[in-house]
Amino acid sequence: MNTTDIKVSVIMPVYNASDFLAPSIDSVLGQTLKEIELICIDDGSTDNSLDILKEYQSSDERVRIVTQTNAGPGIARNNGIRRARGQYLAFLDADDFFESTLLEELYNAAEADELDIAIADYDVYNSRKAVFEKPVYPEQVEIFKSGKVTSKGEFPDQIFFATNGSAWNKLFRTSFVQEKELSFLQDVKLYEDVYFMIGALALAIKVKMVNKVLVHHRLHSEQSRAKLFRKYYFQIPEVYAKARELLMERGMYSPLSFCYRNYTADRCYKLYNMLSGDDREKLWNLLHTEYSERLGWQGKNAKKFVDETVYEFIANVVLYDYKQYKRFGERRKGQDTSRLDKKVKVAKNRKTVRLLFKRFFQKKSKQ
Repeated sequence: MNTTDIKVSVIMPVYNASDFLAPSIDSVLGQTLKEIELICIDDGSTDNSLDILKEYQSSDERVRIVTQTNAGPGIARNNGIRRARGQYLAFLDADDFFESTLLEELYNAAEADELDIAIADYDVYNSRKAVFEKPVYPEQVEIFKSGKVTSKGEFPDQIFFATNGSAWNKLFRTSFVQEKELSFLQDVKLYEDVYFMIGALALAIKVKMVNKVLVHHRLHSEQSRAKLFRKYYFQIPEVYAKARELLMERGMYSPLSFCYRNYTADRCYKLYNMLSGDDREKLWNLLHTEYSERLGWQGKNAKKFVDETVYEFIANVVLYDYKQYKRFGERRKGQDTSRLDKKVKVAKNRKTVRLLFKRFFQKKSKQ
């Protein structure tokens, strides 16, 4: 196949995925859209994943293999983007699988409306029960109702909530990704695609959803998912902080700050409630000491948040470390938000004064 004829490059990071790799690859190579390439990035697998990839490559010229030492899915996907030759990019995890018409339907939608991003609905395949289930965060079809083309210009306060933070149920115009220099976050084990998606949704001009379940996201077990979160949950606020830096660099933070603030507050609140014991305390203190400022939460009153419960959580995180919260804040759950507003404002003013004094004495010491 001539490389200029490639319509979609499917990028698949692979790490020790031999148990589910064949169905995933088959779901790509069996697409009704034939003008595709499948770029498989073996991320230092220690099982027979690479052997499986080579078998497929020997029988289908559309399969390309890239090998790297184990560096994580972010670096793997970025390596795939650099090598992609298609008009559009799709991403698939090595244990998920596509419906056979996914790429054709998203490609046709993207071409017809000159989209930067085309989105497909998805479900969750529970491997243990062998059943398909509804996702925890379903696509917000009301924003994309009736096949409507939209973007952050129409929904600046909702755009980050409009779709899940994953890349595997979306098609991206390659020139858009290249021109905007979008990439997946490296050096993290979780949410590297959330960083990519926040940037993509912030910069895209045209986004549309095909309201059909065309992607199946495999869930191995709640235990394995919980284990992953317990091991790396502390990286999640850093992903959000890096995304805020990206929005600032691209001049998109100010118009999307309300959405960003509520999105990160909501997700961190949900993450906090997923944890327990020492992990819950560790996350709280991380948010209190570092990330409440880096995520733009400090000094913000209740009007800056949609959900009062989430605001109460954020305000207490800003005001107290975990032990202080257990002593003072937890007893006042459900209090009038105006009282919290005053405390947050006082805390912000005190911090401002401290910074001014610090700068003053630093200046004096240099004289």
